[in-house]
Amino acid sequence: MSLLRFSLLAGTLGYLLCACSSGADVKPTERQFYKNPYVRSCLQYDKEQMATESKACWARLHKRIQSRPDFVEEAKFTESDIAKISKMVSHSTRRSTHLKKERDQCLNISSTKRDERIKCFQAYLSRYGAELSRSQKFEIESAIASLRQSRVRASGEVEETIERAGKLLGGQLHEEKEGIRIDAIVAGPMQQAGLKEQGIIVAVNDQPVKDLSSAERIARLEACEDQTVMLLVRHGGIGDITFARAETRCGQAAAGKRLWEVVLKNETCTTAESNPEILLGISWCYLAKEGILEVEEVCKDSPAAAAGVRPEHRYISINGTLLLGKTIPQIAELLKDYPNTPLTLREQGGALKSPTPLSAQPLNADQAKKCWQAVKSAVGEEDAPGTE
Repeated sequence: MSLLRFSLLAGTLGYLLCACSSGADVKPTERQFYKNPYVRSCLQYDKEQMATESKACWARLHKRIQSRPDFVEEAKFTESDIAKISKMVSHSTRRSTHLKKERDQCLNISSTKRDERIKCFQAYLSRYGAELSRSQKFEIESAIASLRQSRVRASGEVEETIERAGKLLGGQLHEEKEGIRIDAIVAGPMQQAGLKEQGIIVAVNDQPVKDLSSAERIARLEACEDQTVMLLVRHGGIGDITFARAETRCGQAAAGKRLWEVVLKNETCTTAESNPEILLGISWCYLAKEGILEVEEVCKDSPAAAAGVRPEHRYISINGTLLLGKTIPQIAELLKDYPNTPLTLREQGGALKSPTPLSAQPLNADQAKKCWQAVKSAVGEEDAPGTE
């Protein structure tokens, strides 16, 4: 571990170490600070060395303190606490900047020097892999795989096509707008995973296939030669829909394993005030085929309204977790840590259209009841979700 990396990590985790001390080592006011749920959620990212998530968490907390005076009183923060949080923001920002600088050093290596760039990325993963988010780590791994494939193609040994990707996975594939259809399964990873013909691969390593170019689709599938590739496969589209998740590996270590399979209704809407989204002031419908939460109504003076959620918004992820293939209980689980953890909803079509993170206190029982009544009134009693 380099001296710079050690010093930055030590600085970021310094307060966490204090929180783990006992007895006279920690003052009562400090213990209160580290017990605060808003602080603990950010400290957890520090503990797990997740630099990007840590930076975002401390920045959100600092922004709430600056923009909402009532929040300071609500969270029972003292001036000393606010000073600590400001230092945490500085530490986490410095750490994130350092990681980006190290990564950029690899990117600045000429693309013609493939072996040198591959070694640089591999060293980066070895040093900082534990601190990267899943998507960041996958981006580096995909870059390595793409460089290796580029090296092979440059030598004239192989041509990159969807047909070759299918052969690697043990079947015949062709591209469609919604994903990659499995025309036939012969033998190999897909067969071992129990996947079925005419299914559509809709996500590769939690990245929606329809958002990828043809070249990106092929590169991510062919990465199975160097790493495990997760496939989410969908069957059906009118009535019930089946999703299957499988891990695949091709090449000398070829293997396939189905992790789970679930059958979902094509559309499931908010049915009662007990649903967690009503506490946010939202009534929505889950469109399983697309993995989208489509907002029906938003109650005024609710956390959702304050964040900018509006009817007809269509969300594809909650706090970075893709909704495609999720069950209703799993979606409810994503909401359970609110309000200790703010909710970030990503809208279909890009994050720039998304609302600000939901962070206000959820509705109480009386407010939730009034919200539900307002929803039923807005859509019409006989048409209200869940009414006979």
